[in-house]
Amino acid sequence: MTLAAFALATGSGLMISSAPAQERGAAFKATRADARCSGKGVLGVSRIVEVDTTDGPRLGNLQYKEIDFLEPGEVVLTFDDGPGRQTTERVLEALATHCARATFFMVGRMAVANPDLVRDVAAQGHTIASHTWSHANLKALSTEKATREVELGLSAVSAALGAPVSPFFRFPYLNDPRRVMAHMEQRNLGMFSIDVDSYDYKSRSTSVMQRNILKGLEKNGKGILLFHDIQHSTANGLAELLDELHRRKFKIVHLVPKAAAKTLASYDEIAGKELARRQIATARQPLNDRAMVWPMATGGQTSASVSRPERQETLPWHEDAASPAKRKTSERARPTQSAEKERDRPPPSWKKVEPTWQEKMFQHYQ
Repeated sequence: MTLAAFALATGSGLMISSAPAQERGAAFKATRADARCSGKGVLGVSRIVEVDTTDGPRLGNLQYKEIDFLEPGEVVLTFDDGPGRQTTERVLEALATHCARATFFMVGRMAVANPDLVRDVAAQGHTIASHTWSHANLKALSTEKATREVELGLSAVSAALGAPVSPFFRFPYLNDPRRVMAHMEQRNLGMFSIDVDSYDYKSRSTSVMQRNILKGLEKNGKGILLFHDIQHSTANGLAELLDELHRRKFKIVHLVPKAAAKTLASYDEIAGKELARRQIATARQPLNDRAMVWPMATGGQTSASVSRPERQETLPWHEDAASPAKRKTSERARPTQSAEKERDRPPPSWKKVEPTWQEKMFQHYQ
């Protein structure tokens, strides 16, 4: 596969040649990192990477191999499934302590239930992204219903924020049917997988969560980290983990979009009605005021940009087709077209599909 050319700019604006760490990267333009949080014994933000989501690029080497934009020792913090009133604030507190920024992939119905928390997250300089309307497994849905999950989720998070959000998306359970991926590409929505999983949903133990992350980083040396800000193990253990990442000299990379996501009017209308309905319900049964609102994080200059490579192959077997011998093996391993269609076909209406244990777990937060 032909690798996209790129260049790296220093703080002085000098262009230098590509480095081995980014050989699979897209176009980079780096400037000096924001130093306002440096020198305080905290992680801060080492680089800000701007992502161009035109044609739906895919990031995260657990599933996608096309783009590798991180240097050794760099990590991206990402949080799924929130916001949750009992936990997200503690996550924000831990991040604020380290002047760190993250990307929050929010579920639409969670966002409209907690619009103030959505605004709190954004006010601190974090990136707001979407994670469907109800955290449904898109592989189990028809194309029409899966599209509705994606679009209503995007509109709902935007409505809760009261402003456009980033065109960043993560598939629930990392289940990414090709028919939905094609829709994402048409809508210019970037698809984000992961490199290291905290597995924080499997245990309430903070030490288990921390150990999973550190073990994954020992193996990979860098990567997009997955947490869930609705999980108590992350809410309670993130601050200590960030301390350890700082001790081990890891660096935070913050992702920002080149342009905001564009929602669809028909789904904006549905999301607006749902947000209004939730606000009326909240007014009738108000929750206790929160004890603290975290201050807005300081801004910073974009230090790099990422875009979809000019030749981004549809499926990963092309990665191994560099030599004739490897190409022959890849062709044998490649599934037939009928097998691909069968994999992405939703179950028939008469067949009862039992939810996975992860789906049952998430229902608790709805």
